[in-house]
Amino acid sequence: MKGKSQAMEKDSKSDDQEDSEEIFYPSFLFKEIITMMVIFILVSIVLALFFPVGLVDPADPTDNLYVPKPEWYFMSLYQLLKVFPGRLEVIATAVVPAGGLVALLLLPFIDRSSEKRPRKRPVAMAGMFFAVLAIILLTIIGLTS
Repeated sequence: MKGKSQAMEKDSKSDDQEDSEEIFYPSFLFKEIITMMVIFILVSIVLALFFPVGLVDPADPTDNLYVPKPEWYFMSLYQLLKVFPGRLEVIATAVVPAGGLVALLLLPFIDRSSEKRPRKRPVAMAGMFFAVLAIILLTIIGLTS
C-alpha cells in the first residue's frame, strides 16, 4: 500500500510544476547577478544626474600656501609617509601595506578553529580589529594634521 500511494503522489504532480523548478546554480544565480547589475547601473545614473560631484577652484600655480592632500581613502598611507621619511619611504609604500595584506590573508590559517562565531575566534578577531583600528587612526591623524 505504501509504495502504491507514493506512486500515485508522483503521478498527481503536473508536468508544469516539474518544469517550473529551477536549479539555483547557474540559472537563478545568473538572473540575480543581472538584476543587481541593472539596479546598480540605474542607481549610479540617478546619483550622477541628481547629485553631481562639484569641482573645486582651478589650481593656482602662484599660491605657495596650498598644501595638497590625498583623498580620505589614501590618508592612512599618506600618514605612513610622514612616519617613514626619506629613504625609508619604501617601507611605507610597499612593505607595510603588503605585510598587512599578507597578515590578513594568513589569519584563517593561523587561527584554525572550526568555530564560526566571532566570539570564539579571538586571534582572527583581534587581528582584524587592530588592522582596522590602525587604518582608522592613521586616517584621522592624517586628516587633522
